[in-house]
Amino acid sequence: MCADIVGIGAGPVGLWVASQTKKQKPGLDIQLYERHQQYERSHVLRLEYLSMLLYSIVGNDPSEKRFFEDITGMDIKELILRAALMGYTNPRTNELEEALKTHAADLGIKTTYEKISGIDEAEERHPECSRFVGADGAHSRIREELLGEDCLIEQSLQHVVELKYQAEGDAGRLSLGRAFHTNCKLDSMAFEYVGREKCGTTPVTVRFFVDQDTYNVLPEASFREPLRLHDPRIPESLAKDIDAYLEVRKARAHETYAEGSGKMSKLTLSVYAARKFAAMHGDKAWFLAGDAALGVPYFRSLNAGMIVGSQLAQALASDTLNNEGRVAIYNLVRPLDISWEFVTAYGKNAGLGIYDVVRKVGSLIPTDAFKPR
Repeated sequence: MCADIVGIGAGPVGLWVASQTKKQKPGLDIQLYERHQQYERSHVLRLEYLSMLLYSIVGNDPSEKRFFEDITGMDIKELILRAALMGYTNPRTNELEEALKTHAADLGIKTTYEKISGIDEAEERHPECSRFVGADGAHSRIREELLGEDCLIEQSLQHVVELKYQAEGDAGRLSLGRAFHTNCKLDSMAFEYVGREKCGTTPVTVRFFVDQDTYNVLPEASFREPLRLHDPRIPESLAKDIDAYLEVRKARAHETYAEGSGKMSKLTLSVYAARKFAAMHGDKAWFLAGDAALGVPYFRSLNAGMIVGSQLAQALASDTLNNEGRVAIYNLVRPLDISWEFVTAYGKNAGLGIYDVVRKVGSLIPTDAFKPR
């Protein structure tokens, strides 16, 4: 099985890089490896329209039309207009992955569902290939093998408890005023992300920004091993905030919670980047993409991955560069990408701090003061 480019990881960014590279140069044979055949995740994403257009190749073939319509509900002309207005959509993770997988297959990209344990196995499997892409996630083994244990620049920003659940029917969103009024009554800030209704349910994600002590008291909880909604180990103040927020959504967003669907995880929001985005391994060129290259919070990680992935596709498909040149060019744009994404993350983090101060001041004002006289 010969390939010009081999990718390890066929999540959203891995598929995006492969698709964009194939559009840049249709004659390339691209082979992807993905360890999970069935996508398990179904949480809400924030996908900015500009992320799908910046540095990318956009054509007019039927497969691409279907992809954009499936994800955004609009055609390419309207998408470009909305991108100029900083528009975005909230697809579920598995919806985006399925749409990208179909689009990649239509382009002739091959995906094999098999675990590749590392760099050596990938190169032994494809001795003919000289360009490899590691898109194997935030805990990338490819990155560590390529760059060593001290391979990241990282800084923590916030501690978060994330509640994900399904609402029956088409759930609405709280107005900005109602969300602020609710936050004034909570110990921890809460922000909601509501997806699109599909098959009779709507995915909802609520993030509670908690202090260090609350975060430490809460037992370990991850996507694969989450806490249930009313777990007795949840600190009392956080449990009250969750119940209060869900009551407001029930009353004001006309939401019916799907019993048993709530799952909670804890995570530290941080900014990080690999010390290099690409390196030579012998005579083979290896490139990092998506969360293997850099990660930023506040729903920017996917968007950054797609933008940087489109840049990588240009280098991978270039006829004027050899592998050393491709590595050099990709590393050359790295500081610019990191600066933009890190500054954006720090700015949003500062905005959260201001919001937190304002809501705490608002909590001291009697509720009647907000009522019209």
